[in-house]
Amino acid sequence: MSAFFAALRISRRGIGQARARSALIIVMIGLPVLLLTASATWQATGDVTLKEGLNWNIGAADAHVREAASTKPVKQSVDGAHSVAAKGRTAKYRNLTEQEILTLFGPGSRAVPTRVSLTGYRTAGVYREADVREIDLHDPITTGMYRLLSGRLPRTAGEVVASPGLKLPEGSTLTVNGRGAAVAVVGVVEPRRAPEELEIVAPPGAVFDGSSRVSTAWLIDTPAPVSWQRVREMNRQGVTVLSRGVIDAPPPSGNGPEDPLPHATGGTSRIVMAALAAVVVVLEVVFLAGPAFAVGIRRRRRELALIAAQGGSPRHLRGVVLADGLTLGLAASLIGVAGGIGVGAAVTPFVHRGPFEVPVGWVALAVLLGVASALLAAVVPAVQASRAVVPAAQASRADVAEVLAGRRGTVRERRGLPVLGLVLLLGAVAVVVAGTALSRHPSMRFLGLYEVGLLASAVLGQLGLVLLTPWLIGAAARLAARLPLPFRMAARDAARNRGRTAPAVAAVLAATAVFATVAVMSSSQNARVREQYMPSYVMGSTAVTSYEPDPALWNEIKRTTASTLPGVPLIEAGQLAGPDSRTVNVVVQRDCVGHCPLSFMRRWDVRVGGTDLLRYFLRGPDPAAEAALAAGKAVVFDPQALRDGMLVFTAELHKRTSHSVPAVVRRPPDGPLVTAVLPVSLAAKLGLTVRYDTLIADPAVLRTTPEQEERLRAAVRFAGSSASAEVERGFPSNLGVRLLTFVLGAAVLVLGGTFAATGLAAAEGRPDRATLAAVGAPGRVQRLLVAGQAAFISLLGVAGGILVGLILGVAGVIGDHARNRIPPMKPVIGMPPPMPVVLDVPWLMFGSVLVGLPLLAALVAGALTRTRAALTRRLT
Repeated sequence: MSAFFAALRISRRGIGQARARSALIIVMIGLPVLLLTASATWQATGDVTLKEGLNWNIGAADAHVREAASTKPVKQSVDGAHSVAAKGRTAKYRNLTEQEILTLFGPGSRAVPTRVSLTGYRTAGVYREADVREIDLHDPITTGMYRLLSGRLPRTAGEVVASPGLKLPEGSTLTVNGRGAAVAVVGVVEPRRAPEELEIVAPPGAVFDGSSRVSTAWLIDTPAPVSWQRVREMNRQGVTVLSRGVIDAPPPSGNGPEDPLPHATGGTSRIVMAALAAVVVVLEVVFLAGPAFAVGIRRRRRELALIAAQGGSPRHLRGVVLADGLTLGLAASLIGVAGGIGVGAAVTPFVHRGPFEVPVGWVALAVLLGVASALLAAVVPAVQASRAVVPAAQASRADVAEVLAGRRGTVRERRGLPVLGLVLLLGAVAVVVAGTALSRHPSMRFLGLYEVGLLASAVLGQLGLVLLTPWLIGAAARLAARLPLPFRMAARDAARNRGRTAPAVAAVLAATAVFATVAVMSSSQNARVREQYMPSYVMGSTAVTSYEPDPALWNEIKRTTASTLPGVPLIEAGQLAGPDSRTVNVVVQRDCVGHCPLSFMRRWDVRVGGTDLLRYFLRGPDPAAEAALAAGKAVVFDPQALRDGMLVFTAELHKRTSHSVPAVVRRPPDGPLVTAVLPVSLAAKLGLTVRYDTLIADPAVLRTTPEQEERLRAAVRFAGSSASAEVERGFPSNLGVRLLTFVLGAAVLVLGGTFAATGLAAAEGRPDRATLAAVGAPGRVQRLLVAGQAAFISLLGVAGGILVGLILGVAGVIGDHARNRIPPMKPVIGMPPPMPVVLDVPWLMFGSVLVGLPLLAALVAGALTRTRAALTRRLT
């Protein structure tokens, strides 16, 4: 024990003597701890329990009941959020009246309704949507549900209050859909359950009438708390209840409906991914802090050699270095935890409304993670120290006198490590493939084998990179023999000090490999979705669509669209419908068995319209096709949909019926957007009607600007809340934004690792730079030397990371395709074809990262280099 305390004292003195290096290590270790602590504090504060937020959801009420009740008994969860019908019973739903609710809760009870609906409103010529809620905010039962920020609460039917996100100032007026008269905004309130929600609050009966589609709930005030037994009694009558008394004193677990199996597997996936993140963080810290410990050992070689000369054993020397790791790790973790809690306390009040909470368990885990990272980072330098300053009889690599003289000595390479590293990398790929193959089996699909495989693959890959990196450094240094002197010296210095260079290169390589893997998989997924994308209209077309089967509403939408786009000819398209204007489900029988072309999976199979619609799809006039349409024939754009000159399809409304109509085939120049166009006269012959639901503006006539599109969308949405307007612009992709985010994250890690290693190399390489200054080398040469060190580390790490990430990304794309593809038991008519493996590599981005990051690292390192080097006295 005395040796342990002596090691701690020596460590504390060494840390005080090398404050800059110690501060660097503390930052490397403490920053991840700070981020983890702040994230855990953020999550704990934002994760408001049902009991903590009960007043926000039901105010001062004793119970909360939804209007809809099952006609059969139900079994509900404790919080009333989930309910299922009793086994073997088919349940329907009915709406409870206020009298029925009061009867359920007994004499002395009081029920206050709250009604809500997603509704459009217009103010100052702008159309928007928000939840409109009718509730009496003056009733004491609503206390705690809303917080008045400014103004006052509404008193009459012509007054409302709005949430802050709507940005409706006091005194403004708005018109809500379904209400003719405008209402005035008299205040701003914050919904406590969700402050970011867009909500308008009105007094009861102020907005909705009997025809409005609203969701109603009841706040119940009871003389006594509603027990779990009473809740169960109401469950037998099909009623689901949220009770304050049950939340305050919950029943034993297992009383509610069971969770389905996929819900449990989601938890497994989250745990595995959290473990994966922790492993990656620990290894990155070890890679970055390890070289700093190694440099510290070299700076303290004389002190360690004196300990060995006085009889210190290798165990004592290892204890001194590990004491550095323990002391710095504990200090960094405590500083990181304090900083994380401070950041959480400063930020969370502006975002979360829950009580500030520090998760003690997660904070303790973050401290252990920081200390463990520091100890792991100090392990290799500790072993090197015990072998570098002990006499040859104790398996040393250098003599104590050599160390006391200040010479570095030579370091031999273990030839088997690169082979072992390559084996581990191949094992990482094999683990991913094996986990993917096993997860496809039905009995193992929900066991999280794919996620476990990812975790194991990450660990094996990281270890393989660590073992392989020294060999890569040596090979790269040999290739640099013909470079100019500063860069040749930088490569030689990196090869001679692989204990310092290899971890930094491995950290850069690992960060780049993660970026490259994610980039390949994301780009390939985006390419697969892009290949599957089928436009609904001709590129550049403007379309207005309504989903309500109401002819009067459609006429209003047509009038609104025509007035918003004056002078623009509009093409009207419809669908087959029943007598009540409800759309018929039409399925075309294609002349293919098994896998059919993917183009058959369109938004619409057939459309009903006139000559203008036919010309729109054919991109010009076609007299023969127009004559066939006028004669009552269908014009088919997909030849596989034609059988012996007839278009065969099934129409399903109340029952399924099969129809065959004469047809002609035409091929649109840009491929079919729909299968066929049917004449309007055909609907009556089939005993059906036509429900028009789409207006199209041809791009040859109108190219809608974003401002026009916004104005049109607002106008049609105000005419009918189910209406929408869109412009066909092709496949929407945000891949560039996502990849840019990945690049920025990788750049932070790459530059951080590069600058840390370069700073350590520059500090340790002062004698070499002093020699250059002594022989008359200008400051430019010293800057190029440091820039070359940064470029060597970052270029080698980035190039290796892209190569490894490319391999893992390709394996991930193939594995994900095999995992998600479930082969059918037998061919089915009209079944979509199997998707091939779509591989898309962002070569341009990889090239930019490969050139840009090393160049940026070299420029910054060279610019920040101090060229005044003090001459040192050498013993030899």
